[in-house]
Amino acid sequence: MNRAVACITNLTLPARHAKYKLMNMQTCPYCKEKIYSNALVCRYCKRELPDPTRPRMRSMNWVPAVLATAIIVSGSAFIAYEFLKERRNWVDRG
Repeated sequence: MNRAVACITNLTLPARHAKYKLMNMQTCPYCKEKIYSNALVCRYCKRELPDPTRPRMRSMNWVPAVLATAIIVSGSAFIAYEFLKERRNWVDRG
């Protein structure tokens, strides 16, 4: 009878291991708690986890900063040019 029980448990053992292989642990990127790797929502902070299969989009936050810097620099250069041109006119008259 013990042999029959041993054979039954040996048959179900690979199925258990396959189930536990799918349940690898990972760290939540928001609350840093250990959660299952196939989780969609963190069970601690209740936030939706990013989809690992979807590629991350590159941030475009630098574009407005570069445009603002270009406008400020070009405006300053224009004002300096106009100031020097007007100064040259005053020097030539005087």
